[in-house]
Amino acid sequence: MEETEVIIEKRSCREWGPFVVRGIIALIVGIAVLLWTGITLEILTYLFGVMALVYGVTVFAFGSTHPVGETRTTLTMLLGILSIVLGIIAFIWPWLMAAALVTLLAILAIFIGFSDIALAIFVIEGTGNRLLLGISGALSVIVGGIFIAFPILGGLVVVALYLGVFAIAYGIISIFTGISLRGQKAGA
Repeated sequence: MEETEVIIEKRSCREWGPFVVRGIIALIVGIAVLLWTGITLEILTYLFGVMALVYGVTVFAFGSTHPVGETRTTLTMLLGILSIVLGIIAFIWPWLMAAALVTLLAILAIFIGFSDIALAIFVIEGTGNRLLLGISGALSVIVGGIFIAFPILGGLVVVALYLGVFAIAYGIISIFTGISLRGQKAGA
């Protein structure tokens, strides 16, 4: 049997600058996303469109390399065409595509919420665990319902909360990491 050696490298305290710069950029991006959520959602929809077009073209090309008449060839080419159409729709009607994507996420949230509630009622043991799982399931169903009723609002909330708040939290942590590394340099 072969032994594996693990080498743990200590980071130099001179590397504090990139952490702070990265943190400041993440803070700026996070604040911009929170201030201009609508533009961010539109940009993300366009990026989805690009991804769908590239995927559609590559899948269609892959399907066209197989012999005609095979089931997987037809299905693969249909999937490629569907993806291309979705990509085009994302460019022509970005808000419609954003609403459709949020609606799909809302349906998923409702399904997961009801699953969590069912688990809390019938499967999980322990009062505290059941209660927390039931509450999280109910919140998931409520948020999913709101997103189905107001899909554009749901898209804006998803972008603002997940992307904006994540970028701000990441920025703060990176800045503190950089400051901490700089403090080690002063203390060393």
